[in-house]
Amino acid sequence: MMENRVEIDQSGTREAIFSSKNTRPGIASTWMQVYQFSMNWPGWRPVVHRSLILNFMTPNIIIIISDQHNPHVMGCAENPIVQTPNLDTLARRGTRFRNAYCPYPLCAPSRSGFMSAQYPSDVGVYDNSGGLSFDTPTFAHAFGAAGYEAVLCGRMHFRNPDQFHGFEKRIHADCGGLSAEILGAGYNRTTGQTKYGVQVSGHGETGYRYFDKSVTETACKFIADRQNSDRPYALVVGYINPHNPLICGREDFEYYMAQIPPLEPESPEYLNALHPAMKKWRERRGVDDITPEQNRRGLAAYYGLTTELDRYIGQIIDTVQSSSNADNTVIIYTSDHGDMAHEHGMWWKSSFYEGSVGIPLICSGPGHLHENRTEDAIVSLIDVGPTALDIAGADPMPDVSGKSFAPFLKGDPPSDWPNEVFAEYIGLLGDQPACMIRTGPWKLNYYSEHDSCQLFNIDQDPEERRDLSNDPRYRDVIKSGLEKIFARWSADDILKQSERQARARALIASCGHSHIPHAIPPFSPDIDEVNAFDFSQLPEDPR
Repeated sequence: MMENRVEIDQSGTREAIFSSKNTRPGIASTWMQVYQFSMNWPGWRPVVHRSLILNFMTPNIIIIISDQHNPHVMGCAENPIVQTPNLDTLARRGTRFRNAYCPYPLCAPSRSGFMSAQYPSDVGVYDNSGGLSFDTPTFAHAFGAAGYEAVLCGRMHFRNPDQFHGFEKRIHADCGGLSAEILGAGYNRTTGQTKYGVQVSGHGETGYRYFDKSVTETACKFIADRQNSDRPYALVVGYINPHNPLICGREDFEYYMAQIPPLEPESPEYLNALHPAMKKWRERRGVDDITPEQNRRGLAAYYGLTTELDRYIGQIIDTVQSSSNADNTVIIYTSDHGDMAHEHGMWWKSSFYEGSVGIPLICSGPGHLHENRTEDAIVSLIDVGPTALDIAGADPMPDVSGKSFAPFLKGDPPSDWPNEVFAEYIGLLGDQPACMIRTGPWKLNYYSEHDSCQLFNIDQDPEERRDLSNDPRYRDVIKSGLEKIFARWSADDILKQSERQARARALIASCGHSHIPHAIPPFSPDIDEVNAFDFSQLPEDPR
């Protein structure tokens, strides 16, 4: 419990003395209010400096967010081949969530949900060209309001002139650097969702790999330099890998080519029984034209990129461990969405299968959070910001859908946790709007293009091979799920808004200049020269 008392010394000066036993996150913001109040009250002098209150009472927060990491591709997720020793160690030191989902299996919309703690359609971000409005609050704003220094290092996929969205600092730019030869063009792009992105796979150097190396160096320098700072920090480290191009280092590629057995294509029986929406998904991307050997090379490269990412995360963990803040830093690892990585013979994101819509989520904080736990609660990427704020003791964000799952990290799971999340997808390559709801063991995927759905029992069928949507025994499950989807989501409304945005972007793009064509010349007149008013002219001076 916190103890505080006021002592009157011999000179009559009142001193606020703060001492702490068994301090906990969540109380520092209260003590900061006391501190600020005491500074403005004549005769009060706080014995403990503001920096000690912040540093001792609140942990630093590091959120590492990668791009397109399948939640099953980690050693701690029982993958028998991939090597991720640092993520495995992080999981042993904390809690790994087995049922974590993104709100939208595509980069920019999912990241907008991550930052705003809202579903992407609620903030009007429907595709990779969409961006958060500058006046949409993010968890970075909330950290700043709590006295933290909110810092972004690397990838975040902001798509408008505001490249901060509440962060006080950006210490590394967003990604880029692919050569035209590696990138490709049109339908044949290594970064896109077509068969070309798997057919061109192997070992080599890319701007994406160099970007992640640079982000790691910058993040580690920031952490190492923050010794005994007078403010806690919330650092978000954004990586681009293991996003395609599927090109990794030669040593990793050759290692995994030797480990991955020959890959078999999906059977005709399975493909013929697929939901029509999934048949079209496969046709639009050409995944069934990829040969088994091309798939094996692609998977070896994906594993290699994941192992490389793991090494960079290890460098961040090592830097934290060697700092003076080692015992007062919480690390959260997640990704914006998954990648099918050949599950169901599919790749990339943009589907509601677990490998695509699921995300890795690990939270570790020695002395703050429980260790070596695997949690089955159903959570969302939009919950990460509210959780980090809760751990920090900051005020919660107003008017958001995201919820704090911090009680699970402290061994006190709430009895009223809904165990229900939504995910949505508006469309790419001709796909039409779709919405998913996961409630308990049930996952219902509604496809507006066909006005029909898939239904899976994830507990009994984790690989999602048995679609139960046509089984009359589960009509009530489907009815309940659809009612919840239609209560908050409309394909027609989303299409109208998306088309309106597309028309607006087309006009803006055709204007012939950038969003900010040049710096605005300052207007700085001499205040005394340009202002004059004689108050004596008034019948009565109201001042």
